[in-house]
Amino acid sequence: MRKPYKVIVWGPGRMGGISIWEVVNSPAFELVGVRVYSERKNGIDAGELVGIEATGVIASNNVEELLALECDCVIYTAHDEGTYHTDDEILQILAAGKNIVTPLPYQNAQMYRDQAFIDRLQAACAQGNATFYADGIDPHLIPNRILLGLTNGSADVKAVKLQEHWDCSEADPGPLKYIGFGNTPEEAEKIEVSRTMAVNFMNGIVHTAGKVLGVTYDRVVASHDYIPAAADIHKPFLIKAGTVGRITHRMQGFVDSIGPDPLFTIEYHWLVGDSMLPEGVEPGQYYVGTIEGRPSMRMTLNYSVSNHSDERFFQLGNMEVEPSYISTIMPCIQAIPRVCAAAAGLMPSLDPSINWKQDFRDLVPQ
Repeated sequence: MRKPYKVIVWGPGRMGGISIWEVVNSPAFELVGVRVYSERKNGIDAGELVGIEATGVIASNNVEELLALECDCVIYTAHDEGTYHTDDEILQILAAGKNIVTPLPYQNAQMYRDQAFIDRLQAACAQGNATFYADGIDPHLIPNRILLGLTNGSADVKAVKLQEHWDCSEADPGPLKYIGFGNTPEEAEKIEVSRTMAVNFMNGIVHTAGKVLGVTYDRVVASHDYIPAAADIHKPFLIKAGTVGRITHRMQGFVDSIGPDPLFTIEYHWLVGDSMLPEGVEPGQYYVGTIEGRPSMRMTLNYSVSNHSDERFFQLGNMEVEPSYISTIMPCIQAIPRVCAAAAGLMPSLDPSINWKQDFRDLVPQ
């Protein structure tokens, strides 16, 4: 009989809570530890944290005790502040001999982080004989493995664009105000955390796309728009007409030899209500992907609880979970067997098996 993979969930917030639920309910995994950051959660059974039966695993803020546990992989879901403040803790876990999977913005970090950090990361992996891997819905499931995978049917590609539309109508007002909703566009532009968090994720998407498509960008450009509401919005809080009802973060990679337009574009549209959707996007279209080439293609993708109802949330224990959040953490959880079998070091993204490249000879590794 095959043994389950022993797992520690490191940070039981939203993503960590879903991880606990999924690990406990899968025969492939065994929950052996939970790392918490607050005294309020310290000493509480992991099951109580997420509203399920007791697991016998007691949440702890004692890092040394957690790192001493027998464990195949850590699911690292600490809070992201957009500043890479998690670097040192990740290195500590790797050096202690624990593999890591994470949805935080470290996807293919070797392509855009400074070399000093990559050297420290590789050294920590070597010290602990551990593997580090980052994944998620966006990055990498949608832009990389799905949208770029469609280029397998392309004879030529001129432009690839992905738009994500996150309707924040059910979110807590506090975090929305924190990143600029309800402010004037001029006030919102001064809020750095919104931009830095988005840029960290978009870096992984854009640079991975360049690798997958076999191109070298001439330049990568980020831009940010703060779009005012045309009329008052009343949910989840009053957003007055003329104040920000949509925030758009964009990053584009240009290859001049292909054309003057960006070869790859990622846009995050954080919005409140259908009235703030970008032009040409229909309600319910969570993702819209387009490929301009020979032939051109358009892909739309929505996430829902069921194709037969209008329910917005899954009820997992005491958690109301949007469907897209499950697809954010599951690429990490499903990668655990691959990560545990991989050589020590930074494991690159799982790319499409065959896709369009600027030179088809690059489909075979040199």
